[in-house]
Amino acid sequence: MVKGIKRRLTSEQCRNIDLLTQKGSSAFLTCLPLEQYKFHLTRQEFQDAISVRYDLPIVGEARPEKCCNEANTIEHALSCKLGGYVALRHNNIRDYMYAELEKTCYNTISEPKLQPIKGRPLPDGTIVEDGARLDISTRGFWTPMDKAFFDVRVINSLAKSNANKTLKEMYESDEREKEKEYQHRVTEVEGGVFTPLVMTTTGGVGKEFETMLCQLAAKKERSTGYRYQDCKRYIRLRLSFSMVRSVTLSLRGYRGGKKGEGTSDELYNL
Repeated sequence: MVKGIKRRLTSEQCRNIDLLTQKGSSAFLTCLPLEQYKFHLTRQEFQDAISVRYDLPIVGEARPEKCCNEANTIEHALSCKLGGYVALRHNNIRDYMYAELEKTCYNTISEPKLQPIKGRPLPDGTIVEDGARLDISTRGFWTPMDKAFFDVRVINSLAKSNANKTLKEMYESDEREKEKEYQHRVTEVEGGVFTPLVMTTTGGVGKEFETMLCQLAAKKERSTGYRYQDCKRYIRLRLSFSMVRSVTLSLRGYRGGKKGEGTSDELYNL
């Protein structure tokens, strides 16, 4: 049935359907609004989330028509780095995954500093600078006593640079880029296992992230006694709501000058 519908649609519409039917992209629409588990949105957040999901006009409070000297579209709002909302999306996912790993593993560290390579030859493209960090490290995730490293990347699936890629190509290109930068350094210098956690602004996750979620749900099942499928759904819902909130904030968040710009001199003469 879906294939029959797609034959009557443009390539852009077909891609949007693919984005919306990814596992996890509809999670926030399919659960009870339980505030105690953070499974809730404000009225404005829900309206904006539906507008982003179905490419509808943003309604409600007025938004600037232009940003960075171009139209302030949904695609631009999700890509624009003014205001720090791109980093905020990344940090929200990193912090949640850190919290879950801290409950199920041990020696979990946020933004661990990697050891210096000390002249060890590594392949081209590897990040070799001293002081380099990844998002999370922990022990005992994949096997007992192993050291696992994770690095999050949130990609704007609506960005023009991704328009001509299939979903598989989009995920794999970002996973390969992360692996090229850190895989050999983590394996050969840290003696650990590296996993890139790639997620889109529409809520889907890459193959490596999906594998990680399966393992995390299995560990959560053993530590809590809840069923595996319930643990996995809970994690997926928390990720979904975190992404929806950060995406809707990108649409309406302040993007003015740096803090302190335009402050009157009189404030300093009181």
